[in-house]
Amino acid sequence: MEGHAIGIAAPDIFCFTLVPRAVRQIRVEDRSCVFHVKSGSYQDVAEHVLNGRADLGVSRLPLDERLFDWMPVTTATNVCLFPAGHRLAEKDLITPEDLRGERLIDIEPRQNTHQMDLNALRYMGVEPNIAVEVDANGHEAAFIAAGVGISVTNSVVAKECAFFGLRFRPFEPGAIYHHVVFWQRGRQLSGQLRLARERLADALRDPA
Repeated sequence: MEGHAIGIAAPDIFCFTLVPRAVRQIRVEDRSCVFHVKSGSYQDVAEHVLNGRADLGVSRLPLDERLFDWMPVTTATNVCLFPAGHRLAEKDLITPEDLRGERLIDIEPRQNTHQMDLNALRYMGVEPNIAVEVDANGHEAAFIAAGVGISVTNSVVAKECAFFGLRFRPFEPGAIYHHVVFWQRGRQLSGQLRLARERLADALRDPA
């Protein structure tokens, strides 16, 4: 294949709008670049970069500092994600008590986010009503759009779900998530990879 090949790994949800926006801008600046895009869970993304299947990854901390270097880009907080017109749209802040009786789309039990969300609900005396468990952040968007339920996710992921016509509001108790662009530790990035790193960071920092 002609041109400078760049491998990018990102969670599934970021491959709908974020990565395409970054790729578009990179090619405006250097049309010789061509791309191989890998997607999956945060763990999948780390493995793609570690094993050389991707040059750069988009993820969130923690990452193993013995294996990766990264550029801090943006932070996210907890939000509740729901369809347009949902009753929760009338609230400025959503708490576990507000989720009583709602069907939830949740990340699978091995994810820390799952345990945090469910523990918060149970602490408030609300037993979670799980309708669907998904194995990667962002997969919940399609189920929410289909009317199956609502979800608690982070604000960066929620902004990437805008193309589904979904809405979100801040959710407490909250947490802080640190999103980064990362690569193999000690690797010297070429000019094209430094450009790609910067444009991925731009797209992550400023969602459309």
